[in-house]
Amino acid sequence: MLKALELENFKAFGERNRIEFAPITLIYGQNSAGKSSILNALNLLKQTRMSREQGALLLPRAEGGLVDLGSFHELLHDHDLSRTLAMRVDFGGSMRGRRRQDEDGATPIGFEVGFHRRDNHRDVTLAYLQAYAGSAIPVMRFEPYEITEKEMRTLSLPAYAFWQRNQRLSSRDLQGASCVRISDDREFWRSTYAEAYAVRREIVRALEALRDDVLGKSKNQMSLFRGDPTTADFESAISFYSSDFSLESFISRRIKAETGAIVAMDGFLPMPTRVGGNAEHVESFALRYLRESRVRTRGLFDATEFIVDAGRQLEVVLDRLFPLGPFRRAPKRLYIFTGTTPRDVGYSGDLLPDLLFRQRKLVVEANQWLDRLDIGYHIEIAPVGTPSNDLFEVRLRDTRRGGQTSIALPDVGFGISQILPFIVQSLASEEQIITIEQPEVHIHPKLQADLGDLLIACIQEPRRHQFIIETHSEHLVLRLLRRIRETATDQLAHGQLPLRPDQLSVVYLERGDAGARVHHLRVDESGEFIDRWPQGFFEERALELF
Repeated sequence: MLKALELENFKAFGERNRIEFAPITLIYGQNSAGKSSILNALNLLKQTRMSREQGALLLPRAEGGLVDLGSFHELLHDHDLSRTLAMRVDFGGSMRGRRRQDEDGATPIGFEVGFHRRDNHRDVTLAYLQAYAGSAIPVMRFEPYEITEKEMRTLSLPAYAFWQRNQRLSSRDLQGASCVRISDDREFWRSTYAEAYAVRREIVRALEALRDDVLGKSKNQMSLFRGDPTTADFESAISFYSSDFSLESFISRRIKAETGAIVAMDGFLPMPTRVGGNAEHVESFALRYLRESRVRTRGLFDATEFIVDAGRQLEVVLDRLFPLGPFRRAPKRLYIFTGTTPRDVGYSGDLLPDLLFRQRKLVVEANQWLDRLDIGYHIEIAPVGTPSNDLFEVRLRDTRRGGQTSIALPDVGFGISQILPFIVQSLASEEQIITIEQPEVHIHPKLQADLGDLLIACIQEPRRHQFIIETHSEHLVLRLLRRIRETATDQLAHGQLPLRPDQLSVVYLERGDAGARVHHLRVDESGEFIDRWPQGFFEERALELF
């Protein structure tokens, strides 16, 4: 699950702000306060990864893309090219197929990337990478590094395949990043130390095998090092891991060993490879021997593995991110099936008809929710002509009049066509991070409130979605607060699902002298705000009435 996003020098955000996410996150604030910037930041990262073949480190605009932010100059706060754009993404919880973190007590991981444009260059360049382990302080920092021809020959297969994708690439085109700093925080190292200490005999045996390989028959192993390791280097490492070494000495040795480790870059993410290394700390390379002998340990702590794992988790998040814009495509009277069954409704809702045409079970489930939301219509897919011509209509049958009348989708209120893609996407997928701007557009207050129950249902099993919603709807948040209160007092009606305070994040943005400011409004078990709503909670109603 996406836990938090930190932004600095991005659009409305000048000073660094942290946005905490929950299974349901509602983002409020005045117009131009920076609400859309939060969703735009996530969309920018996803758009860049989707278009990686273009070779761009950061892609603010793409033909038919998710977001159009213009140039790097335009998306920088105050359009100031002396600034560095920073984005940090933290991950936690669990996604199917990924290892659990928070739920098993492990530390959530964070990945941060910085971008800048320096010395009048036109291209955006990487400023730094940082990885976090549940702290405000990064546990390691990587900075750009120019990989040499010799170092390129030591690339692992994924990095070498990336280099070969385009024959025009040279060593200067293959970007790298080098570890320049690692934290000496004892709590960060404690479990790694314990694991290394427990398998120190296996580490010694791996070092002895590596020594025999490197100094003996296998001269190819020499290219792994930035220098020629000597017998003394190996004997020093073997002696250390044969001893009763302390936590402090272990931390000191491992920081010296890992500082200077290099990864190759694929855009703004590191690839699973390690280039070069310090000859005097040969244990950095004993790790692969341990793995080949199937000794299950991370005791040696590979800095490149840590930063790569953080990057991979970011990629998982971006793969699961599904943005819906503020306006979905207007409905048509007739559709022609494309011949390909889509997996989702499309980012503008344009694939909704094909999805419903092919998945009739989804139509049934959507109609059940249309009943629960009291919309008064059922979706009906009506073929036109012979079945072989793939021509069909999406119609709505009026359930309030006994289902005798069906209406073409363009003939009902615009709000229905705008909310249908969101409803269907929430039902058609699992474990997605669904973002949407203003789902309440063109729909009446009761339906805005009822959408809260759809959100609650879809963060539960089996769907386990996460929702990040930019909204102005008072009714939506009031429904969620009500469900929290009913959960605590055991007053949920039949069929209603529980909601805890930690499953809801309410964020309010306002503009300050240094740009957007984020306020997190905590909620207690009685469904009341612990923190004061800036400028009053929807005080406009009171001002107009009194």
